[in-house]
Amino acid sequence: MIHRTTIHLVKTILFCVFALGMHQINAQDPEEKPILWTANWSYDDAYFAVGGNDNILRIYDGKTWSLLRKDTLEDAILRLRWHPSKHLLAMACAGKSSQILDMETGHAHPLKGCLTGSRAIDWNPDGSKLAMAAYDGQLLIYNEKGNRIISVKKENSKSFVGVDWHPKKDMLIALGEAVYVYDGNGQELNRFSHRKEEVLMLSVEWHQSGNFFVIGDYGDTEQKFPPLLQYWDKDYHLISESAIGKAEYRNLSWNKKGNRLASSSDALRIWNKKGKLLYTGNVPDLLWGVDFSNSGKFIVTSSIDGRITIWDSHAKKIKEL
Repeated sequence: MIHRTTIHLVKTILFCVFALGMHQINAQDPEEKPILWTANWSYDDAYFAVGGNDNILRIYDGKTWSLLRKDTLEDAILRLRWHPSKHLLAMACAGKSSQILDMETGHAHPLKGCLTGSRAIDWNPDGSKLAMAAYDGQLLIYNEKGNRIISVKKENSKSFVGVDWHPKKDMLIALGEAVYVYDGNGQELNRFSHRKEEVLMLSVEWHQSGNFFVIGDYGDTEQKFPPLLQYWDKDYHLISESAIGKAEYRNLSWNKKGNRLASSSDALRIWNKKGKLLYTGNVPDLLWGVDFSNSGKFIVTSSIDGRITIWDSHAKKIKEL
């Protein structure tokens, strides 16, 4: 049996790794396949972008799925988010390279103020604000030009690893060692634990209605705590949870209609609004990035072994890029 002190030490080390900017992500052997952390469609399906620990931003044509450009950054790309109505791509990176790329001009605007890196970034619904939750426990909010307008640090330095804006209110959820709820000015509104065990959370997505949100976590294999996908109502009460997944839930994505949720784990899984599993797409490795196209017809995933795959809305594989 593992002593509880050892468990806490392991968890502390994990958070410290995050807080140091996850430098080991960039120490990739050239012979190894890259871990592709993130994939995201633009608001009009004109593009989708993929990034990972090889520091390469890949942007594809959303119609032909052909590669349009490859840019090499200084750090690993851990999270990508397109602006809700413009061709602006926000990037959260492992070091100091977080930025906004303007696809129309080709210019990149650095997101200053984050020294340790981040894997949590999201635009608010109208695109006027961009939130980045960092590994050093900072919540940073920028305007669409990349100018920092708000900076808040919680009382401890434990890492943030997820963030998502409310679809109708000026507030957001940030995932750290607890679930934090902030208003748009960085004022903490609520804080709670998502399960009785100490388990790292990874992903959070509000439903378009604003009536509920979903959290995906890492689980703990040593303690035999399964990864959970949880549905929570707007008053922060647990509605339902599933332990079907055999690996962590890295990312989540609702389709535009709000009747389907895609999750990346040991498989591509598609759920309904009540948390019922509808479709499963099996994979030979682990999925990390996932996103529905704006039309809802397609899903793009990225994986731990460098695979980029296009699926239909029933989790049937169409093409591997």
